[in-house]
Amino acid sequence: MKKDDFYERTEVIHEVVEAERSEICYNLLIDLIAKENNHTGKKRILDIGCGDGSFIKKFENDCEVFGVDISSVAVKIAKEAGITAYEVDMSRTKLPFESEYFDLVYMGDVIEHLANPDFAIYEVARTLKPNGFLVLSTPNLASWLNRSLLLMGIQPLFSEVSTLWDFGRFGRLDSFPVGHLRLFTYGALKKFLIHHRFKIVKVEGASYEGLPRVLNNIDRIFSRIHSLSSIVIVIASKMQT
Repeated sequence: MKKDDFYERTEVIHEVVEAERSEICYNLLIDLIAKENNHTGKKRILDIGCGDGSFIKKFENDCEVFGVDISSVAVKIAKEAGITAYEVDMSRTKLPFESEYFDLVYMGDVIEHLANPDFAIYEVARTLKPNGFLVLSTPNLASWLNRSLLLMGIQPLFSEVSTLWDFGRFGRLDSFPVGHLRLFTYGALKKFLIHHRFKIVKVEGASYEGLPRVLNNIDRIFSRIHSLSSIVIVIASKMQT
């Protein structure tokens, strides 16, 4: 999928900010900021995949805020909103910050889009201070619904086989590809982060808003079990070397 096919679309740049998972991540970050600001001054926070900057801007009264995004359109909008933002391809481009610069890094629905998530997490670890925190959300390949869909021979949600259309599904579930390249189960995500010297501090599940009402109600119940939830959210701390 070409970048212009998805990441430069205005409606996509702001889409995730309105999702329930973003609200959960916002509250997690607020709690971390409140806890950390009791010790020293203003914290630095980086939003990877910042879009139009509207999410990270919510923290500008309490933190020094920064953003990076693969979309030049998104970065331009974020800069116009007063965010210090840079165009960065997290699969191959080093972050334009010195080592141990940030107290907090947020990756909301980003890692599943990356061709090289190992490079991205290495850069996150490099730019985080010792004992700094990463807040990350990503779709769960092993959600309760995906397990059910596979039993029926239906393509799991969030996975894609084409850059043109979501083949193998029914109805209007994810009617167009969104550029997902890497899908994690919670177990795989945990091992991935531990390998890159992060410690899992907290895990939460979130529901997926793109479901019909009946399925959404069920999904909210399963979101209480992070291994079965549609979206997995983790707080991970950088371990000292």
